[in-house]
Amino acid sequence: MTLRLCLDLNVWCAALLAQKKNRQNTACQTLVKIVSSRKCRWGKVELVISWGMLNRLEKVLVKDLQVSTLNAQMYLRSIEDYTLSSPQLTLGGTGIIPLHDTEDAHVLETSVAGKAQILVTANFRDFVDKNVEIIVENRHGVYRSADFLIHIVHPYLMMHWLNNLSSYPDL
Repeated sequence: MTLRLCLDLNVWCAALLAQKKNRQNTACQTLVKIVSSRKCRWGKVELVISWGMLNRLEKVLVKDLQVSTLNAQMYLRSIEDYTLSSPQLTLGGTGIIPLHDTEDAHVLETSVAGKAQILVTANFRDFVDKNVEIIVENRHGVYRSADFLIHIVHPYLMMHWLNNLSSYPDL
């Protein structure tokens, strides 16, 4: 089983901020470790991410979080490296998903383009629209595209699944 996972930019930022505060094993840090190791208890993990997401992440790190340009670029290079074993670094989405925030739309479109099974985001509400069926309020929704579905999941719920389910859930 291969899990195709897209981590929203807020997950990458939260993992880095937790590390800067000397916190360990937060949900976001653990998700980044899973992506970096390319495996979890369910099997192989493939990261789905886009150049647009990486470019935006660099801007957020440098401008908003005051990370040095050099450290931000090193962080981005490590994320790029996570895609080397199975190239899932896409050019981006299609520009047709009508979310209120264009950045969130791009993340969802990247998930669709990369055929991610799960999109993990701490900003769950930003991804809710008429095409998302809410399963658990503020924690789990399902986006249905023409030929497959994507689970939109909060990091805490994703960690709960990973810690408590012995195999990939039949979601």
